[in-house]
Amino acid sequence: MAKAASVTYTDLTTCPICLNLFDNPKSLPCLHAFCLKCLQGHFKDKRPGDKEPCPMCRKEFQIPPEGLDGLQHHFFIQRLVDVRNAFHSEQFDEELCEVRQEEKEADSNNALMATMFCVDCNQKLCERCSRPHKKMKGGAHQVIPLGAEAEQELIQLRAGSCDKHKDKQVELYCCDCDENICFMRFAVKHRCHNCVDIPEAADNFRSRIDDDHRKILSASRSVRQQSDQNKQAAAELRVKVENAKQQVLATVDEIKRSSTTRQV
Repeated sequence: MAKAASVTYTDLTTCPICLNLFDNPKSLPCLHAFCLKCLQGHFKDKRPGDKEPCPMCRKEFQIPPEGLDGLQHHFFIQRLVDVRNAFHSEQFDEELCEVRQEEKEADSNNALMATMFCVDCNQKLCERCSRPHKKMKGGAHQVIPLGAEAEQELIQLRAGSCDKHKDKQVELYCCDCDENICFMRFAVKHRCHNCVDIPEAADNFRSRIDDDHRKILSASRSVRQQSDQNKQAAAELRVKVENAKQQVLATVDEIKRSSTTRQV
């Protein structure tokens, strides 16, 4: 069972074009996922606006105006890749403190191993270098031990990261473009668009979904009532037809009897 599950998990995190672990997975409208670089190689002679078939199911899609890079990032596949990296590549084991590496102190005396992870700075740190992060003037950073907790935190961070700026978290929803964006993307491309905080957008969507649900229930009840009325009308019509039939038959019999009486 464990082996079968492992094979399935590997299949889900493998690009069907290059057969390697997904790198920047992009989703086509048919929901099939591919590495961005694989799509760029597969459609290298194509231009924005061209309609091309999915390499898997052959369903046509239109290349976005900004090119293949404009396709939706496949966050679900990205989560699976992150989990696989975390639990199978042991990415947090035996790594040096990033601050020490930046200071080029990676010698035998100063190369301390990373044991902590700063969620705010996205840095792996040794115990000593992690201390200032807990006492920042603007507010203490979230510093947690490396391991399963940090892995899960990274997965959550990646799930909420901007599709264009991987180091930024999405905080706004663009109503015009129907997508979540970070503040940097808002400043560059969406300043003239109708943008709201994601929680506010979620509340609006929730309200609209509730309204739609009520309308659907109301329409369903109306259809059911109309159906019941139609059934009742059909039953009454059948009764009237049967009564008319009986009256016609009775009239025919009466005519036959009258004709017989005259002949006698």
